[in-house]
Amino acid sequence: MIHPAKFSSVPPRQAGVALVVVLIFMLALTTIAVFASRNATMGERQSRNETEYQIARQAAEAALRDAERDLYPDPAVPPPATPACPRTGSVFRTNDRVVSSGEFTSDCLGGQCWVPAAQYAVPWSAASGGNRGEPWWPTSKGGMWTKSGTTCATYKGPVPLGRYTGVPALPLPPLKQPDYLIEYLGDPAQDTALVGKGFQCATPLIGVGAALAAADQTNAAAVTTPLMSCYLFRITARGFGPSANTEVMMQSYFSIVKPSAS
Repeated sequence: MIHPAKFSSVPPRQAGVALVVVLIFMLALTTIAVFASRNATMGERQSRNETEYQIARQAAEAALRDAERDLYPDPAVPPPATPACPRTGSVFRTNDRVVSSGEFTSDCLGGQCWVPAAQYAVPWSAASGGNRGEPWWPTSKGGMWTKSGTTCATYKGPVPLGRYTGVPALPLPPLKQPDYLIEYLGDPAQDTALVGKGFQCATPLIGVGAALAAADQTNAAAVTTPLMSCYLFRITARGFGPSANTEVMMQSYFSIVKPSAS
């Protein structure tokens, strides 16, 4: 006897394991994609910041070199172009090398500063616009980074690149051209307060080793090496990047041996 097959109309129960696995797999892929995107964005941002920093740093270095060229021009090397404001009336740039209060002023006439010694004693916490600190400090601390004056004879504040040397402006992408300030710090042979500040002049007559040893002394009486007669300057330069938030400040010390009296 043949029995007919029996078919059930009730569908088999499904546990849904495959769906859960697929959802977990999709969640993992989404998480990986989000982290990869964030890492790529972070890397691009870091690369952009480093590029902007390098642009600003190189601009500041260009301003340092331009300030040295401005302070000690080589008569054998003509300027690349006619400067917007030539230093034709500068007494310091003659063979006599005379530093005068009319050329190096407290308001940084032509970017050349010579401030009272008491101004350098003002602490950072007490400095403000009315109570000036050092010339290279921010304007909020009494610094001299504000440009004023409409002519070469009355211009005060930071010097844009090439203003007194004829060096061409930097091409884009800097947001604006770099600038600099020149501070006259004194003559270590005359001002013993400079001893111990690292302001000793290293010249062939002293030697670098002796100059550094003298600069490490804390008082003038301890210095046995004769001090070389020279002028000391500090140059502070600012460089800017493609964005307003990128700025680099650099400094260098520049000494010029005084001409011997004849």
